[in-house]
Amino acid sequence: MIFKKIRSLVGRLFSENQQMIIILWLSQIFWNLRKYFLGVEIIYPPEFLDNWKAIKKKSSQDKERNFTVYQLIKLHNKLFSGRQTNIIEFGTDRGGALTTIAKFIKENSNIYSVDSFGFHANEIKKNVSKYDEHYHGKYLPFTIKTRFKNFSHTEMTETINEILLKKNSKLETIVGYFPKLKKEDMNKINNIKFSFVHLDFDLYQSTLDTFNFIKSRLEKNAIVLFDDYNLINQEGVKKAVADLKIDLDKGIQTQSGQLILFN
Repeated sequence: MIFKKIRSLVGRLFSENQQMIIILWLSQIFWNLRKYFLGVEIIYPPEFLDNWKAIKKKSSQDKERNFTVYQLIKLHNKLFSGRQTNIIEFGTDRGGALTTIAKFIKENSNIYSVDSFGFHANEIKKNVSKYDEHYHGKYLPFTIKTRFKNFSHTEMTETINEILLKKNSKLETIVGYFPKLKKEDMNKINNIKFSFVHLDFDLYQSTLDTFNFIKSRLEKNAIVLFDDYNLINQEGVKKAVADLKIDLDKGIQTQSGQLILFN
């Protein structure tokens, strides 16, 4: 696909943070045009808009994808009302989606965040497959310099835990290269069931590894969200879903590129 190659080439001219700024700006224009060309207008809840204003500068998702997270958390709260639950996010980046989850999750919900936070960029690069064309060559993604500069995962964790404390809930942040986590970190997530899973590792092998890990650890009615399923520069995610032989009839593909599965 010519556009995919152009998109990848242009993307390499900017740092990851600069790319996110450009993508958010372009997506805002695109989704606003929906009203005029399709006659479709979404009235976003004020609480969602307030949260979006607070997180958009650190979000790797555009507004529509973040709205999907918001809506799924609301659905999750209904499905698991009155129960203690565990939520996990693989690929936290700078915490935009994670903050959305924490702000709107119900009480008694423990959250686990797994990310390299820039400390394992070289290991990630070694794990880039032939299906992850955008990440080939000298391009080194997810580094402290390009993505996590002036970012502290410990400060993020403290801020989010201030939100969760009022809900009798807690965030546990795990820094590492999944699935090669420290034994004590793997033990934290190895023997529990999850009611909501956000998979946002972008790459083929990472998507395989995370889904194979969580598939036997899902609660009945659990929700699994693949953030990058239809993104043309993260095509390894779609290939991984195909190789996992996931039944797409049990899920929904969103207009903004995500895949939602229901267990």
